Amino acid sequence: MNKYGIQFSILDLGKMRSDINLMVPGTVIATRSEPEAKNRMVDVPIDSILIHVPDYGYILCDLGCDPKGMSQNWPESIKEMTPYYQDETQTLEYQLGLVGLTPKDIRTVILSHMHVDHAGYLYLFPHAQVIVQKDEFAQAFAYVFEQLDQNGRTLYMRRDITVPVDKYTLIQGDYQVCPGVTCISLPGHSAGLMGLQVELDEGGTYLFARDAAYLRESYGPPSVASSFSYNVEQYYASHEKLRKLEKETHGKIIFGHDASQWQSMKHAPYFYK
Repeated sequence: MNKYGIQFSILDLGKMRSDINLMVPGTVIATRSEPEAKNRMVDVPIDSILIHVPDYGYILCDLGCDPKGMSQNWPESIKEMTPYYQDETQTLEYQLGLVGLTPKDIRTVILSHMHVDHAGYLYLFPHAQVIVQKDEFAQAFAYVFEQLDQNGRTLYMRRDITVPVDKYTLIQGDYQVCPGVTCISLPGHSAGLMGLQVELDEGGTYLFARDAAYLRESYGPPSVASSFSYNVEQYYASHEKLRKLEKETHGKIIFGHDASQWQSMKHAPYFYK
């Protein structure tokens, strides 16, 4: 086994709530015996993955929601459909502080994609390298500048993604950030969605699916594409890629927004090693 000395910690950035049928279509269905079956809202954990690599530094994968989204910056469509809840201990600055860090300590930011619940704190990292898939970058920027009405229904927010950064590294396909940390191209949920493969000395391989698979129920088998899917054919192909990688690496898959799995895991200041 390779010995990279890598550690990761899960930062708790609060939660959204969403209709379960938007995440896993067909979960709630009216029937003859229950003709008035009601949809329900479920908790959607929002997090950031902090990775420490000796001789490289600190990496953050995903940046949660704009802390002023609900009070000021989001359109009503987002606030109604996927409201966000966060207390003072769930800001990114507070969570980094739990492990003795500030945003300035982060060398590299990886955006699995640029949706509203993954790019909200990008403004804290004008000094950082930001890694994102080229297709995602193009889709996000095209959308926010073609969408004249930012109060319309959108998953990208102009104010999130147009803030200054040190440099963007636009990648295509799988990409090794450093030995033991690899971006895995998993398009479908969005044009350039990617997950993350992290190799630990003691814990083995972790495969962060991010929004390629919201929940265990999304991943199946059979796979169930969410209502937020950009390209369903790509979504299913990405699940097959994940299954192959899971088998080859004996990796543990961490789903993007699975409240049950998320609650079973340890969070900052704990580090997985």
